[in-house]
Amino acid sequence: MTDHPESSAAAAAGSAELKPRLLVIDDDQVHRTIICKIAVRAGFEPVEAGTLDEVVELTTYNDFEGVTLDLSLGEQAGTEVLRHFADRDFRAPIIILSGAKSEIARKAHDFGESLDLTMLEAVSKPVDLTELREQLSIIARTWRIMHHAA
Repeated sequence: MTDHPESSAAAAAGSAELKPRLLVIDDDQVHRTIICKIAVRAGFEPVEAGTLDEVVELTTYNDFEGVTLDLSLGEQAGTEVLRHFADRDFRAPIIILSGAKSEIARKAHDFGESLDLTMLEAVSKPVDLTELREQLSIIARTWRIMHHAA
C-alpha cells in the first residue's frame, strides 16, 4: 500500500482538530443552543439530545467525554437519564443543569453518585455561562491530556 502525502497531511490535520464530544441534554432548543455555543468555546464538539429516547440512541452508538443534563425533560425526569447511564456503565463527567431548587439538584447529584456516576458540581438555571464554561474547559483540558498521553 502506497502512502499518499495528501492523505497523511489530512490525517495529521484531522488529529489536530480532534475534540472531545459533549452530550447536551435539554428539552428546550434555546437552552441547548446556548449550551452548545459555550461547549464549542470550551473546546468541545457538542451533540444535542432533547429526550431520553435520543439519549439512549446516541449513547448506544457514540462515546462522550462529558454531559450536561437538564433535570426536566418534559414528560421524563433527568434521573431516568442517570439510571440509563448507570446501566451502560457510563464514565464521562456529568454536570446537572437545573432551574429547580438547589435541594432538588443536590438530591439528583447525590442520586447520580449513588449510581457510581462521575457527577460534577451542579449549575443552576438560568445558567451562569462563566461557571459552565470553566467546568467544561476543565473536562476538555483533562481529556486532551489523557488523549495525548495514550
